[in-house]
Amino acid sequence: MKRTQRAVAATVPLALALSLAACSSDDDSSSAAGEVTYPTVPYTTPGEGISLGHDDQEIGDTIPEPVHVSEIQPASENDLLAVLRTPGGLEIGVNVLDPVTGVAGSRIVVGPGIWDPVIHGFVGESSSDPAVLAAEVWRPRGSRGQADFTVTTYSGDLLEPDEIELPDYARAHSRPGSSAVTSDGKYFVTWDDGLYGVRVVDLEAGKESGALQIIGCGPFTWLVDHKLYSVCEDTRELIQISIDDAGVPTETARTKVLPDDFVSNRKVTWAADAKKALLVGATGDVFVFDFSNGLPEDPVAPIGNAGQDGGRFAENAINNTGDRIAIEYTDSEIHPHSARGGDIVTIELFDATGLAPIRTLDLAALGMTDIASMAFSVDGSILYVVGSGPEVDGESAQRIVGVSASDGTEVSAAEVTGTVDDIRSLLTPQVIR
Repeated sequence: MKRTQRAVAATVPLALALSLAACSSDDDSSSAAGEVTYPTVPYTTPGEGISLGHDDQEIGDTIPEPVHVSEIQPASENDLLAVLRTPGGLEIGVNVLDPVTGVAGSRIVVGPGIWDPVIHGFVGESSSDPAVLAAEVWRPRGSRGQADFTVTTYSGDLLEPDEIELPDYARAHSRPGSSAVTSDGKYFVTWDDGLYGVRVVDLEAGKESGALQIIGCGPFTWLVDHKLYSVCEDTRELIQISIDDAGVPTETARTKVLPDDFVSNRKVTWAADAKKALLVGATGDVFVFDFSNGLPEDPVAPIGNAGQDGGRFAENAINNTGDRIAIEYTDSEIHPHSARGGDIVTIELFDATGLAPIRTLDLAALGMTDIASMAFSVDGSILYVVGSGPEVDGESAQRIVGVSASDGTEVSAAEVTGTVDDIRSLLTPQVIR
């Protein structure tokens, strides 16, 4: 009802304006005939201080005019990827971020995933190297319209990204840890919700190369070269899936090494250099799986339990060297996947061998009023945390703090600058070898 009232009110001034314009005509006869005369606005040349005057760009002979763009630079081994809190959710901004200075550099805009963003960043040397890969869902009419599912690699000038359109039946699982790119950059591998299995996309050939239905396993993609490792929760097994030279996945081994009370979780992380996987189960049991020599043959026991009184464990990370673990904690006992799961207020830094505590990083220690995300550096030596800094005059800028992974001491702190929105999450870029 209120919208209707506003709409009617908005039409009155326009009708009144037309009436007044008709009555103000100097020609009484034309007014009587129903003709309307509108006043004209005289054109004047822009004067001093108006840039559209003498600073106008000359119109060339080439129509349409060429588009002038610069080429983005991918992340270096000293950078992180910052995923922004983009309003609306139709597109997601990603910045290459210098975590020491807090300065955001190259910006890439990607499409959303089904739930979480599916974004993988890469370390590169030139603008022609891949900067970001994203598994995207493009919906022209929201949830009511047909969707396009793509795997897109962004680099260079961003005008023509390398886009691979997936079949209509593809549904890439979008929780962190459920998709990955092989260490040589050839294949994108993801668990697929429509398939209930693994789907492989050949990034060089630009097409899907194979799929394998494995009900009851997944949805994690821990990759060692062209071998994928994951869990089968119900049977308490770890599974190996091998991708052949044609990009076709095949199950090649299983081992029943998980304890009888094993409970999985939605998200996992990976230590690429150490070839170790981190899984913090829903009950708090912390598992570090070593796949450097294939599937483990002996029973795998948790290295400890992440549960704490007065809070709930949330996101987790393991560094690339596999010797440090960081776990976030909320200020509520409600599971953080819940809408009422509380805020992140503490990060615990642990040794990855026996979950021995190294340092507690709370808001006071970090100089923050809230914590948004964390990520280890590419070499695994520094843990970076981003969140809101102290409030000044009713506002607070985002702040990024780096602490040594060895002992948790602060090594850098800076205000985040150059982003168009606040950072939602930090990602460690992958080194393609």
